[in-house]
Amino acid sequence: MGTAELNQESFVLAVEDPYLDALIGTIEEPAGSRNAAEAGRLTIAWWDRHGTGPSCAELLDAMFAGIAWDEVIEDPARTLPERRAQVELLQRWLISYWARIGAIAFIPGHDDVVRPGRIHREPETERNADT
Repeated sequence: MGTAELNQESFVLAVEDPYLDALIGTIEEPAGSRNAAEAGRLTIAWWDRHGTGPSCAELLDAMFAGIAWDEVIEDPARTLPERRAQVELLQRWLISYWARIGAIAFIPGHDDVVRPGRIHREPETERNADT
């Protein structure tokens, strides 16, 4: 049986998009797993305090407190309504991503609140790994 070598160029976007860049920057490693785990922990804490889960908007507000998306993501080529639509899309993708990897549980069109996903341990740090 023979072997073959596959040489493939890295994936490159044909067009830069600041909202896609923000999404990728939020979910790519190494910070992506930590962000997802934090979303899971915030959901559990919300349930502990309120007896129910947060809405998607409440979870995103807790995750990104104080961030004005319109100010952080520069996109002068789009109108304000278009930028707001892009922010909503970015936020739906974050919720979907966190649900897909099990950090939270949420089914769009069915759930009203976000439920806890699998319990994630605190991320390992070099200090914890040495002990």
